[in-house]
Amino acid sequence: MLEKILIEINKTEGVKGSMVVGKDGLLIASQLPSDVDAELVGAMLSAAYGAAEKACEEIKLGKIKQAMIEGEFGKALMIDIGDYILVVLTEDKVNLGLIRLIMKKAIDKIKAMI
Repeated sequence: MLEKILIEINKTEGVKGSMVVGKDGLLIASQLPSDVDAELVGAMLSAAYGAAEKACEEIKLGKIKQAMIEGEFGKALMIDIGDYILVVLTEDKVNLGLIRLIMKKAIDKIKAMI
């Protein structure tokens, strides 16, 4: 069922792939390009999200809601789902507002499943 939600996210223009990863780095589900090591990327992004989470606390921003890593060729957007993180990988030029809206809608469905 999670796979179906990720497939729907991936249909959005500019989305390269998506995944749900535990905050412990464990891969839950993924729909990533075949040349991407989902388990490795999941573990690394979970660690990055954890660091951002601690930074938010330290600088008094409150509980983290989302994080974004922007690279030369695209972005990794991450949104909190309790013990899990929804990750969406995008192309460089993408409508971030649309991606965030789709992610928020997906979170409601994911929360009902896990």
